Amino acid sequence: MTQTPAAPPEKPVDAPKASGEIPLKEHLLMVNDLPRGQRYLEAMQQKIRPGDIVLEIGTGAGLLSCLAARLGAGHVYTVEQNPVLYRIAGEVVAVNGLSDKITLINAHSRDLKSLGIIEQPIDVFVTETIGAQGLDEGIATVFDDVTPFLSSEARVIPETVKFKLCLVNMAGIREQAEILRPILGVDMSPLNQEVKSNNLYWMHPIEPWRELSTTAETPEYDLRAFMPERSLQELEIIADGNCDGMLVWAEFKLADGVSIETRYRYFGAGWANSIHFMPRCLIGRAQRCISEFTLHDDRIGWSLNWTIEDKNPG
Repeated sequence: MTQTPAAPPEKPVDAPKASGEIPLKEHLLMVNDLPRGQRYLEAMQQKIRPGDIVLEIGTGAGLLSCLAARLGAGHVYTVEQNPVLYRIAGEVVAVNGLSDKITLINAHSRDLKSLGIIEQPIDVFVTETIGAQGLDEGIATVFDDVTPFLSSEARVIPETVKFKLCLVNMAGIREQAEILRPILGVDMSPLNQEVKSNNLYWMHPIEPWRELSTTAETPEYDLRAFMPERSLQELEIIADGNCDGMLVWAEFKLADGVSIETRYRYFGAGWANSIHFMPRCLIGRAQRCISEFTLHDDRIGWSLNWTIEDKNPG
């Protein structure tokens, strides 16, 4: 018997909020995620040259804008739609003595053109509008919004994105999100009907032994020419065990030799593992899995379906 889970809804109810709605505590996690910040710093060191005009979308608390100014940018324009974060970023810029180098704009990226504040061509564009699902903070549409401002030779951070996936066992974890068996002899399964998504966000590392298949990858998508499409992946099952679903994460190329993944791999990471549940089943090394990954036309969401083939088809 094959196992084919339904695609999750476009916007799972437990998904991270859209850009500008992220709780302040999540910004504290992101700023404290030093490997995350270090990779962005390495990318900016490659791409920012003395005197460059830099544009950032998604200021947050102002970390990347301050780094860009300290790397020698001629001027930094940074855009934040959340009024609280806009105020905090202004204070961060001031306390670091960079107010003359950084212009903060309290707006959405789609409104930049009508505001008329940015008149110089942008040499370097940087954004960290990256969600645990990859595109769910609107990074593809942000690139659309800033394209009219970019010079012909503009450098961008990040450059591309691809998605990675593997089958996993989530014993002991899945029970925190779903009723899998009677509780003290009482059928409590109606609780499951209130769960609107099969997607669980797990803010802890996933132990290596839980991975039951090889890791498959989608094609790499250019963020400056992002086109929704459908792709197929084949995964080889490498371990016997109970399979609970698919772990999915995104990898963004920031610069040559510098990338960042949205998978939670270490304590203190600012990401969350995105696990899409399926009916629990026993799988083994003799099987393979075929996955279908579809990017949505809204350039934010995507759908994933997969089939685990029988050990002895026919």
